[in-house]
Amino acid sequence: MAAALPGYELGGELGSGTFGLVLAGRHRGLDRPVAIKILAAGHDGAAAEFTVEARLLASLDHPHVVRVYDLVETGDLQLIVMELLDGGTLTARHRKGMSPQEACAVGLAVSAALSCAHARGVLHRDIKPDNILFDAAGLLKVNDFGIAKIVDGSGATASQVVGTAAYMAPEQIQAGRLGPATDLYALGCVLYQLLTGRPPFAAAPSMHALWEQHLTTPPAPLAGIPTVLATVVLQALAKDPVDRPPSAHAFALDLASAAALVYGQGWTARTGIGLRLDDDIRAAADHPARRISMAPAAAAAGPGPHPADAGNVDGVPAIPRPAPHPVASGRPTVMASAGAAQVAGMPAAHALPWRRRLRRPWIAAPLAAVTVAALVAVTLAIAAAMRSGSATAVAVPSRPVPLGQPLTGSTNWITQVAFSRDGHTLIDADADNTVRRWDVTDRVYPTSLGQPLAGPTALILSAAFTSDGRTAVSGGADHTVRLWDMTDRTHPTRLVPLGRPLTGHTNWVLSVAFSPDGRTLASAGADHTVRLWNVADRLHPTPLGQPLTGHTDLVLSVAFSPDGHTLASGSQDHTVRLWNVADRTHPTPLGQPLTGHTDPVLSVAFSPDGHTLASGSQDHTVRLWRIR
Repeated sequence: MAAALPGYELGGELGSGTFGLVLAGRHRGLDRPVAIKILAAGHDGAAAEFTVEARLLASLDHPHVVRVYDLVETGDLQLIVMELLDGGTLTARHRKGMSPQEACAVGLAVSAALSCAHARGVLHRDIKPDNILFDAAGLLKVNDFGIAKIVDGSGATASQVVGTAAYMAPEQIQAGRLGPATDLYALGCVLYQLLTGRPPFAAAPSMHALWEQHLTTPPAPLAGIPTVLATVVLQALAKDPVDRPPSAHAFALDLASAAALVYGQGWTARTGIGLRLDDDIRAAADHPARRISMAPAAAAAGPGPHPADAGNVDGVPAIPRPAPHPVASGRPTVMASAGAAQVAGMPAAHALPWRRRLRRPWIAAPLAAVTVAALVAVTLAIAAAMRSGSATAVAVPSRPVPLGQPLTGSTNWITQVAFSRDGHTLIDADADNTVRRWDVTDRVYPTSLGQPLAGPTALILSAAFTSDGRTAVSGGADHTVRLWDMTDRTHPTRLVPLGRPLTGHTNWVLSVAFSPDGRTLASAGADHTVRLWNVADRLHPTPLGQPLTGHTDLVLSVAFSPDGHTLASGSQDHTVRLWNVADRTHPTPLGQPLTGHTDPVLSVAFSPDGHTLASGSQDHTVRLWRIR
């Protein structure tokens, strides 16, 4: 070795394995420390692979990939001279203790390295803590592309099962078709381990038993981790590669956005881990969004104190529980008329939109106990008054009362609910990637309408009905909008997504709304835009014009006016904007943004006559605007 590397001083052993060993060294002329990887003698056919590894590493010129300085082949020696990283491995750093913020920073750095490799058609195939190193300044670098595979755009089929069992994707175990999602699965395993202290699948009696868990067993919830963050990690651990993020870059955007929501502005600087990120990922990671309370993922697993009483989660202050809603004075009545009824003296129910989604405070004090018999009697009296058209006042309790039992079945939090126009169907958008349907014709005894509508690959954040009730729409964290045929509620097999998902948003779809005639759909996203879609042909929807831009932050809500000519949008930038959409292909802004709110605008709604707009904000206020 000394003869093969006359310009280097050789040092002690840094590590060893079946490939051979790694020695420390120093370049005499440059006074640069190096690591020298030596292929062990007797590896038939390994020399060519060793050369391929060196060339792969040399081609990946990225701050988060270990640099190669030289390849030396002489006689029986094959040597790769690489930069020496003396900050230790991720394994060693994790043993000393890592915060969740540091784990997220690791995920962003490794994603950046994988993006570079995947762009050159290179899969790593062995992402694990031992192959993730740090330099003395804390800059993370991915190492050991020894079993990397070069693929073309269509992916590659594994010629043999290679990798580390605890981090291998199902398709890798089955020697199936590999792609960027294979490396993302391994990264998901690493992040799961960093956040929970254990791999997603552990304590198996044999390697084959461990593989079986990767193939068939869902990973356990990430106890104590905010749900928005846990969801990003679990998506990378999907069994089917199609259900994982479409790229390492997309995964990094989701991870950066989730971490920014949980840990607030500047969280990356507090980790001590050097990061070299693309501009859009850096912006998402350091987003100046107001820190929001996040319920731990484990909170949904069983009984316990209400999240509002749980104190801080990962340093995020809890949202205080509000005071009980005041009850209107006087005797509440039900005023019935032909085909309509109004309950007076009851406060309206408000759905808390996406931006404050995970920790929802109680809306009112616990309701007074109501017996089943009394509840049924009140309901029957109201129904009788409505059927008869009588204006006779019917006494009802002075507070809203629960109708029957809660609708259950979702395995995660509910992001939005919507009624059909006739009031007989209710849908809820769930963070378990489904839309559930309920027959609520009988309010006391609602029933489920078949299996949940599945199809999105990430949590669903918004849902709405057309005015005729024949079509529902959902938008989610997979950046897509999907249409659902709701014509026949009783045959789940017919309730399938209509056409292909609507794509174009580059971040989460946070709000959706149909025009009154049901022919136009608006979608608002975390990419700061509102998009319009022609859905007159439900099987072949098309985009209308260019995205509506102007908001400088996430667009959290969108609504059409009753005549369908005006669109309103509310944003994280504290403003409301109005748009003239009479010409759907050439929408234009109307006037200046409406300012006054001091926090994100979470919801907007038009009055029935279209002359007034209401906006609700995280600043605890509702504002009314005359827009006639």
